[in-house]
Amino acid sequence: MSSYQVIQSRPIAPQVQQSCPQCSTQLEFSLPTDPSPPPQTVLQVQCYHCSSILTHTIGVGYSSTSRSAPQPPKRTGRKIGTQERPLETGYYDVLEVKVDATTEEIKKAYRRMALLHHPDKHPGDPLAEERFKNIAVAYQVLSDPERRKKYNEFGAKESGSDAGYVDPEEVFSAIFGGDRFVPIIGEISLGKEMKEALQQAEEAEEEEASATTIEGSTPVHRDAKGKPVLSPEQRSKKLEKEKKIAAEKARLREERVQKLVENLDRKLSIYVESVTGAPTDAEVAKSWREICRLEAEELKTESYGVELLHAIGFVYTAKSRHYLASYSTPWGVGGWLHNVQGKYHVISETVSTVRSALELKRVFDELAAAEKTGISPEEKRRLEEQAAEKGLQALFKGAKLEVDSVLRETCDRILADEKAQKEKLIARATALGMLGDAYLAVRKDSETESEYVKIDTKASRERDARRASTS
Repeated sequence: MSSYQVIQSRPIAPQVQQSCPQCSTQLEFSLPTDPSPPPQTVLQVQCYHCSSILTHTIGVGYSSTSRSAPQPPKRTGRKIGTQERPLETGYYDVLEVKVDATTEEIKKAYRRMALLHHPDKHPGDPLAEERFKNIAVAYQVLSDPERRKKYNEFGAKESGSDAGYVDPEEVFSAIFGGDRFVPIIGEISLGKEMKEALQQAEEAEEEEASATTIEGSTPVHRDAKGKPVLSPEQRSKKLEKEKKIAAEKARLREERVQKLVENLDRKLSIYVESVTGAPTDAEVAKSWREICRLEAEELKTESYGVELLHAIGFVYTAKSRHYLASYSTPWGVGGWLHNVQGKYHVISETVSTVRSALELKRVFDELAAAEKTGISPEEKRRLEEQAAEKGLQALFKGAKLEVDSVLRETCDRILADEKAQKEKLIARATALGMLGDAYLAVRKDSETESEYVKIDTKASRERDARRASTS
């Protein structure tokens, strides 16, 4: 017999898990059962941590006899949702629409729900106004494509006008160049691909978890590497999904390159349309160089500005020399040599990027091993700071490799325009070379600045102190 006293039980009651919008504390509460609140009822709940009042709207399909908590607007265990599988579905439930509803369907649902729950039709209901407000908020978010996208990925709190969410795609874009560089290099896709990889990884984990029954009695068949063995139907669906993803990436890259071609053509036309006679008009060239210099001086102040300008300038000058050498040397031998040099540069940059990634992996492995064997807080902090610095370096090199590839294709199209005459193409190549030279000529205002965006760590502070003592 157990020495413990008899434990009292209680009836199963639905519990709703929610996050407090004020202090972000995770909490749960029981739903009333006598009487059961109808769908769209707005409940007021007090946070146990900060005592603020939050609201909860009863979703469609709730029943007081249910043995499990109603799902909406409860979050899934994922950190980031997708457009097909949103992180939260509360707004969709408020409007009683499916997550794949069209804009027109959302609009019709809003009209129906607004008429049904207008406060004027419920004069004795103290929560009617709050319920009507929730319907309006849900419609405002879901009817706006951008806000709906953010809601699907990050939830209700992050989709509002004062959202405090952190979108890795936007953060990545802001770190490397910002908006000023978008007309020159486009939106760097590495951040978007990182977010998609996270989404796919979490989806795969959920699918693997759902491969067993509730009791867990059905084992999942795995291969030698421990990965679940897919059925022919599952493999077919996975292959089809991968094809769609690849096709979408190709479409976005084509749009990006085409836009960059238009932007670069418009910029070079300042020189091309001004030259008279020879493509290297001295007076026009002098003015063009000054325009390029002023632009470069402005751009270098952006995050990673100097590094990006050097990467862009290298491609511009290389493509310019390659094109001009093709016409100025017998049989185009000069162009062929420049082409070989360009390919060597790409290989060199690829090797450098791989080395940075391997170095980052080494630091992470060292950190993981140290945590297993025991590590002091100071040593852990040192390794984490080292990982942050090397991580940012590896990310920039990956972004630089992507920019290099996109700009090479952009320049190739600019200098292979079949509609343009030879003299105009030579003028384009000349202007492109001068623009590249201006980008390559920029220097940091302070020679003590790091090659990369500075991270304030103990190691960086020690380096700064050593430099100060020797200056």
